[in-house]
Order: sequence, then C-alpha cells, then structure tokens
Amino acid sequence: MEGEPPQAARAILAARFYPLAGHVVWSGRVATGLPARTTLVLSTPHGSGTAEATERAAWGDTRISGRGRPPFPVELLDGATDGESGGGTAHG
Repeated sequence: MEGEPPQAARAILAARFYPLAGHVVWSGRVATGLPARTTLVLSTPHGSGTAEATERAAWGDTRISGRGRPPFPVELLDGATDGESGGGTAHG
C-alpha cells in the first residue's frame, strides 16, 4: 500500500496480445494478501510495472491486472526471450 516499504513476493505473471484493444495486457498472481483495487508496483530484474489487485484468492494470494508495459520480457514486444526467470519485489 502507499507509503509502505517494498516487500519481496513470489509472482506468477503472463502477458498476451489483446486484439480488441490493440495492445499487450498482463496479469497474474502475487503471493501476498492485498485488498482489491490496491495499486502496486512490481519490480523485477527486467523492469517495473504498475498493476491493480483485482481479488484475493481463498488460499491467500492476490490476483492482479497490469497496466502498461509488463515488468518482464515479452516476445511480442522484445523479440525472442531467453527463458530466464527471476524473483522480484512488489510494493503498493
């Protein structure tokens, strides 16, 4: 949440091209409990991206929907990816 220090959290994220909007959208889950509609910034070794918490799952993680460029490589945007995955931090 705003004003809170960054915290490390495991995230599972994916991106896809949304033809009706004409751009890439991304979403996923973050292994931390956040209230719906919380805005957060996810940082990875590849960059940072803003997302919004959409709902909290029964097992404690939070589903998110990204805004703008994703904080991870996307073949459609960046060309071929190296398949590398890394940890990151999430803060709101």
